[in-house]
Amino acid sequence: MERLEENAIEILNLLCGNSGCVISDSGGKDSSVLKHIALKCKEKYNLNFSIQHNHTTVDAPETVYFVREEKRKYEAMGIAFNILYPQKTMWQLIVQHCTPPTRLMRYCCSDLKEYSGHGEKLVTGVRKAESRNREKNQGVVTFPRPKKELKEKTKNNENFALTDKGGVILFNLDNADSRRIVEHCYRTSKVLINPLIDWDDEFLWWYIKKENICINPLYGCGQTRVGCIGCPMAGDRRWAEFEKYPKYRAAYIKAFEKMLIEREKRGLENKMKWTSGEKVFKWWMQDTNCDGQMRMDEYGNIFEEYGEEDVRFKNSRHAGNMPTAEMF
Repeated sequence: MERLEENAIEILNLLCGNSGCVISDSGGKDSSVLKHIALKCKEKYNLNFSIQHNHTTVDAPETVYFVREEKRKYEAMGIAFNILYPQKTMWQLIVQHCTPPTRLMRYCCSDLKEYSGHGEKLVTGVRKAESRNREKNQGVVTFPRPKKELKEKTKNNENFALTDKGGVILFNLDNADSRRIVEHCYRTSKVLINPLIDWDDEFLWWYIKKENICINPLYGCGQTRVGCIGCPMAGDRRWAEFEKYPKYRAAYIKAFEKMLIEREKRGLENKMKWTSGEKVFKWWMQDTNCDGQMRMDEYGNIFEEYGEEDVRFKNSRHAGNMPTAEMF
């Protein structure tokens, strides 16, 4: 099993040993392992690398604090650690695009995460085990936007494959011709290097424990993923996130309110019949409950969550109890 570690170190040295690289740090467990591998490559081959984190403005507070601590730790070792801030926040992007981010309209990823790294050797913690799409569309080296001449070289070449989105994957790193292609394209287009591409979950967690790697504290709270709060790709887990971080829920609803105003200014058709930010939020969360449905909290208070306001009512069994400020 340690062969995977050796392979990852050799990949970094082979592809980045001459000119260095940038380690992409999302704040997740894969990134923590990747930074650990980079340190081992630095120790063995004197790899020159820096670390880069894209702040999304919708990261969990625990992730923000963890990344800041990682920055302090690596800078104390003399390794540059840059936290990049986007030109616009998630809340501004929602208004700009006049629609919530969805699985099909993931403008948030391109505007908040993928705007950097062009012309660099960008090393990621992407693994095939994370999703079927990555299994199909990721290799050790991936060119998301390859040059025309590189696409020409992929024809009838078993070392290359095309992705569903027109990118190019390099499979065989031992081929000298392939190595020259990679090194040439580093200077002309964005290239992703994925040293952990073949690591499965079982080995990753075993390696974290074996090497005593410090990871995001959210994993110790039972979470299996660390990403943007409210990400549509997280499915039903979003409900738990908004229960834990209610201010993010309020921020989304406020952004949706501004989005509706902007849509009206632009004369856009309201096909979904949205009347409030709360209604947009309900649609976005794929909540099939009917408007006006009541819920009872732990104190016996009954309230309607999806009205124009969060309206709470006295429980008839507690007729003498008046609503308090804490209920709202």
